[in-house]
Amino acid sequence: MYWKQIDKTTRVQNKGQYTEWKQQIADECYNQCVYCSIHENPWGGIDHYHIDHFRPQSKFEKFTHIITNLYYACPICNKFKSDDWQNEPDDLEVICYPDPSDHNYSDLFEIDVNDFTLKGKYISSKYLINRLYLNRPQLVYERRESFLKLKAEALINETMKLSELSDDIISLKQALLQIAKLTQHLHTRGNICPYKLVEIKKPNKKKS
Repeated sequence: MYWKQIDKTTRVQNKGQYTEWKQQIADECYNQCVYCSIHENPWGGIDHYHIDHFRPQSKFEKFTHIITNLYYACPICNKFKSDDWQNEPDDLEVICYPDPSDHNYSDLFEIDVNDFTLKGKYISSKYLINRLYLNRPQLVYERRESFLKLKAEALINETMKLSELSDDIISLKQALLQIAKLTQHLHTRGNICPYKLVEIKKPNKKKS
């Protein structure tokens, strides 16, 4: 699980309604929730993720169709966030939602490697953890799995280096190679989008 800063600096305002821009928003947000960093895959893809209005529609109607106000969010984070808005995100040491285009959320948190819970570095990130329930069981599990994958990969690489010192352990090298391929596959699977929106959207039936 890794957060990524979203680049909105070169975004040109779209024409039309925000509901038409879901694929674009998903792509620029790396197909993962900007708040908890869960990829869309476990949820079944783009059809089950939401367009989040960073500044809520109910309080900032003029931003409803502004592309720089729109992000990609999982249904749980979007539900918890709802139309909550405490302060403008000008200071991390006040209760607010840091703008994902101004901050890499990885810099806002620390992960406890003992229980894989998040700790907020700032008042704003502590508020995020509580409001969006960022230590819910699914997220803790995902963090633990990511950590174990990276650790296993590092150990495999070290063992492969040791195996190169001898020609008498061919079978060990072959076994480690297969494990390495499996690990690589698991990493790849986590970044594959199951389908694009255009692939699942039913075409409108023509009137006879």
